[in-house]
Amino acid sequence: MKTLLLLPLSFALFALPTAPSAPSAPRGDHDWTVDGGHSSVVFRVKHANASWFQGMFDKVDGKVTFDPAKPEATSVQLTIPVDSVDTNDQKRDAHLKNQDFFNSKENPEITFKSTKVAKKGEMLEVTGDLAMAGKSKTVTIPVEFTGTGEFYGKRAGFMTTFTINRSDFGMTYGVDKNALGDEVTLQIALETIQAK
Repeated sequence: MKTLLLLPLSFALFALPTAPSAPSAPRGDHDWTVDGGHSSVVFRVKHANASWFQGMFDKVDGKVTFDPAKPEATSVQLTIPVDSVDTNDQKRDAHLKNQDFFNSKENPEITFKSTKVAKKGEMLEVTGDLAMAGKSKTVTIPVEFTGTGEFYGKRAGFMTTFTINRSDFGMTYGVDKNALGDEVTLQIALETIQAK
């Protein structure tokens, strides 16, 4: 989080002259901001080796740069607050936030930052660094561009479904006794608004 520091006027009046700062880069037509209210992050994991259990994260933030004419120039940055995990059970949610899983006190966010994008047919193949629970792993995920629309500004949609092993991020609770599966499927649907 960036903190805005307000300098007293007296300091500004008596400060030595400095070279003018470079103008900030203008936002282009291909810059998009994630609309957290119309985006979703859903996960599923096998419970007791019997059935799939689903949960979600209620919040997601981030930005996307996307030009359909230059898909290889796409970039993605996402942030998911761990404390927004929601499995419809407060006790279970608290367990997911503790040291057995995400350890949210020390690792309050799940983040993804793309490093490479390639076009594969109608899909984008996005490679990037996924970080959670204090560990980072490079993953490659398929991303579908789902369309554009107008609703209080121009919007664009993206969706991905991919799997990870939670043990790769140090979360091994329940794996050895098949109480909880290692493989987790994530489905992320983003609705983004054209940046202004």
